[in-house]
Amino acid sequence: MSPLRLLAVLLLISSCGPARGQHLPPPPLAAPPPLAPKRPPPGPAGAEGLGAPPPLASPGSVIPAIASPDPLVEKAIRLRLFHGPLAASPAKTGDPESTEWEQARATGTRPACGEVGPLRYLFNRIDLDGDAQLETVVVVLGSFACASGGCTLLIFRTTDNGLSLVAENGLFQSPLQVISSRHRGWLDLTMPANIDGAPGGVKDLHFNGRTYRPAAAKPGADPAAPPPSGTVVLELLPIPFERLGHPLPCGS
Repeated sequence: MSPLRLLAVLLLISSCGPARGQHLPPPPLAAPPPLAPKRPPPGPAGAEGLGAPPPLASPGSVIPAIASPDPLVEKAIRLRLFHGPLAASPAKTGDPESTEWEQARATGTRPACGEVGPLRYLFNRIDLDGDAQLETVVVVLGSFACASGGCTLLIFRTTDNGLSLVAENGLFQSPLQVISSRHRGWLDLTMPANIDGAPGGVKDLHFNGRTYRPAAAKPGADPAAPPPSGTVVLELLPIPFERLGHPLPCGS
């Protein structure tokens, strides 16, 4: 090949590549993934807050009792009904609306679980004090837990050590409603009253800073007036005892 032809071939090859010293642009970067939207901090201030309590259901609605038994609830019931001291003098120190007072007045001793016959319980959970933690409301049924005035209502709060008793009332009548008014930050409760075994209007339960107590009757209030419309959280249906709620085992 002549020198001129060789030079032409070399020039042609060099023109096909990038010029010496030329920098090719880098490949495009992948788009970053979209950022997750920020959630508001936990707390009861907003319904959308992480861990905030669910809004109270509309008045007149029913929150069905929890369908599955709960060993922690059963343990708390047993501890309340079958363990611990009784009032030494129920006429002076006992609460006439508590199961403890009834037991002390009748026997002066607390029986063993296996001695009282079958017991059943219904329970539900709702945030009563607005702290985004659910309280547990329980009604205990059976000849030991019920009398002519009603059955045993227990209210527990959740602690690091399990369920801690907030209130007890031995005159539960169905249904138990939660209404939107509050006392000391806790939602008010209401249920039918029962006077000497007969319907007697409405009983309101207000939190007094330590426990739920029956509210004083309002002057001029009609005792036969229907209860205010609220959210039903415990309701006894007209079905056989064996189908109400869950059986309460005595445990080990």
